[in-house]
Parts: sequence; structure tokens; C-alpha cells
Amino acid sequence: MPRAIFCRRYALRKGDGMSKKSGIFLSIAAAISIAVAQNAAEIQSESRNPGDLIIRHHAYGHFEAGQIGSGHIKQDDISTNANQYAIDHVWSENAIVGLGLEALYREHFKMAFGLNTKLYFSYPQFLDHDRYTKNMRQDVFIDDVYAQYFRGNEIAPLVSLQMGYFKFKYDPDIRNLGEYLFRSGTYPAFLDNSFDFPQQRLLGFHGQSNLFNSLKTDLLFVSQTVFPAMNWSLAGLAEYDVAGRRFLTIGAGVDFAHLFDVYTHHSFPASGGDPTELHSDVNARYIAKVSAAGDTTLEYYTFKGTKVMGRIAFDPKAFISWKGFGRSDLRLYAEVCVIGLKSYPDSGYIQGGTYTLVAPSYDKIPEKTPVVIGFNIPTFKILDVFNCEVEYFGARYYNDASSTINKGSNPLPYNVFDYFSNPLAPKKNDYKWSVYVKRTLFDGHFAIIGQVARDHMRLPCAQYDLEYWNDLLVTKDDWWWVLKTSWMF
Repeated sequence: MPRAIFCRRYALRKGDGMSKKSGIFLSIAAAISIAVAQNAAEIQSESRNPGDLIIRHHAYGHFEAGQIGSGHIKQDDISTNANQYAIDHVWSENAIVGLGLEALYREHFKMAFGLNTKLYFSYPQFLDHDRYTKNMRQDVFIDDVYAQYFRGNEIAPLVSLQMGYFKFKYDPDIRNLGEYLFRSGTYPAFLDNSFDFPQQRLLGFHGQSNLFNSLKTDLLFVSQTVFPAMNWSLAGLAEYDVAGRRFLTIGAGVDFAHLFDVYTHHSFPASGGDPTELHSDVNARYIAKVSAAGDTTLEYYTFKGTKVMGRIAFDPKAFISWKGFGRSDLRLYAEVCVIGLKSYPDSGYIQGGTYTLVAPSYDKIPEKTPVVIGFNIPTFKILDVFNCEVEYFGARYYNDASSTINKGSNPLPYNVFDYFSNPLAPKKNDYKWSVYVKRTLFDGHFAIIGQVARDHMRLPCAQYDLEYWNDLLVTKDDWWWVLKTSWMF
């Protein structure tokens, strides 16, 4: 089986039998999945009820497993041993089952609900005191729940209004790296990747228009789901298919993150009141001006920021009549996203007449602008897609969301100064890469997906306050692989 071959090729080092057992297990899982998919393909998934009401149901399941060949973790203390940071041959696996319903009323009003259950194993595991990390864990979460009114085609409506919790993807070419207008924090700037899910779930309102030839526009008013949660952001996007041939597609977007602040100075009085401003947090202020007499003027960081995105895609198949190419073959694309137009200097504070640097910060546009380039290698319909992506992100700090999730509440990178002052800390590499392949079978009811990458991957932990929210692949030698089987009907 291809899965077994893949597992043996990237097996654990000699003497560790876990990879062999896992390879056998994955092969059996793949065989069972194919059998399930064959039966699922025969199931009718749409029924029509009286009153012009169409009910659709769908189900989805996957099993995935992979391994970090080489990586690094970021400890909270300054290490005296470089090996404290290094990790290798870290095995991971999870499974997800999802069920969903859609109701389409009179061909213009749609309601949808999806619920997922995820089975996973924690990383890191704590053997001495935390039983929750040592066993299989299961989480239930909402996949989407929304109502939508539209006119015209359901897939590309003339106009539509959607409200609720929904999945949103603005770049159809991205397979792993990119989509950062919504998969990023502004201050602090951090990026998020999830394997085989290059999109984001948004909470709020989404309007779309396809009124003009080859021009699609989106307007979104969404509530933030990470700290400062419940603030509202306003975003607008446009995509234009030049000449309507899909040879050249250009897109742009802007996101005014945390534009509408729902907090007041009464919200958190012990921490400065409004978390969007954090005026009393010593780690969220910086020296804006020093007078000739040596007096300083302090200003403050804020979570608010403006993100700007531009993208472009080329598809030469528009001028090739030969039908042997696959749908995704030969597409070349790029995306650039400026995460925060406002530049801040290095952060620091004065205490007892001494200036202390907290962290190098956001003082140059190129240092907060990830650039992604991707290309689909032709497989002539053997595979659905064979995708390669590279990314450059020149931030001077590690990609880390700890300051907003579980280790703090200020708009600065977490604990960066320790890593810049410690010569034993792993050296951050500014380049990421990804190789992604996918093959669907049985009329789309079964798929095999594989990826080898050095991306922004993280692993879940059942003990949330102990979870790592920084990249586990930091240096130029870090990488991981993952293989997934999925079936749906």
C-alpha cells in the first residue's frame, strides 16, 4: 500500500518499532476507508420535502498521522543546554468525524449546521502530574452554523448575505502557506497553518457580489475569536479574472482588525481597563521621544491594526487546447500580506532610570510581510494536485501567539528578549516550504492526502495552559510529514 511505503521511508530511527506498527495500522485504516467509501458513494444525500424545501446531509471522516523529523520547542526559561530546545521523531495522529445538514428553501434561502468531533493525542505529554495529556482526548466543536440569502447561482451568487459562523477562503490556489489576511494576528503578528485546511472560520456577517463580469467582491464584518475577543473587524476583498479566461487572476483585500472596540476602561481595571489599549501594562509601552534634557515620552502598543493583502495567479492552460492536463496543473500564484501598516519601534521601558528592552518589534514593513509563491506541478490527471509552496517572512521574532492566548495579554511577541540574548537558542530561519499531494477516488467520496513541509505547524495539548503556541519548526533543518485518508458522502 502507498501509505505503508510512505511510513517505512520516513520511519523512526532503527531500534524504534513504533513506526512499523503505525505503518501497518495506517495501511489497515486506508483499506477500511476505501471499503466504506465504496458503500457511501451509493447513498443518496438529498431529499425534497413539501413546501419547496430541500434537505441535504453530509458526513465526513478522516484519519491522519505524521511525524516531526526535526523541530524545536521554546521553553519559558533561558536554557543552558542547547538540547533542551531540540525535538525529533515526534509522532502525532488524530481523527475527525463531522456531520452536517443544509436546508435550502425556495432556492434562495439556505441554513447550515455542522458539528465535528476530534480525537487526538497531546503534545507535549507530562508524565509526572498531568493525566489529561497521557491519554486519548476528544473534543466536540462547531464546524459551521449560518443562514444565507442569495440570488442567482448558489456557488457564485449574483448577491448574497451570510450570517453566523462560517468557513471563508479567498484564495482557491493556496494549499498550506498563505491566506494570512484572516489566519494571522496583527499585533503581535503571528501566522497560523492547519494541515489540509487553508482557510479560516469567521463569526459575523459576509456579503458577496458577482454582479460584474469576472469581478467578485466580498465585504465582511466579523467578531474576533481570540484575545481581545469580541472586538469587531471590517474587511473588504475583490477578485478580478482578467478577460474572463482564468489566465490571469488578481485579488486584493484589506482588514481593519479590532476596528470596533467593545471594551471600556471598566473592563479590566487592574490591567489598564481596555485590553485593546493596555495603557498600564509596562510591557506594552515604548519610548516615543527623548528630549534634549533626557525626558522621555511614552506611548503604547495596541491590538488594532490594518492588514493589506494582494495576490496574483497565472494559468497558461487557458491558451492550451490539449486536454491531458489536470484542472490544477501549471498554475503559478503568489500572495503578499502586510500584517499591520503601522510600524512600532523596539519595545521597552524605563525603571529606576534604566532602559530595558522587552522585544524587537514591528518597525519595518518587510519584517511583517509574509510572501508566498506556489506552483502546481503537472501530473496529467494522475493526481488531483501536486503543489509546492515557499514563503518568506522576515520577522525578527519567533512566530508565537502565546501573548494573546495562554501566556499573557499584550500586543507583543512572547518572551522574545530571552531568545535574542541566549546564544544557545535555535536560530530562526525566515523561509518556509511545503509539498502537498492529493488524490480523490470513487467520485470524490475518498481521498488520500500527503504533505512534507517546514511550515507553521503546532500540535494540540489537552492541558491548554501548557500548549505550545509557537512554531515547532524553527531552523532551516526542521521538517515534518503527515499522511491523511478521508472519506465523505
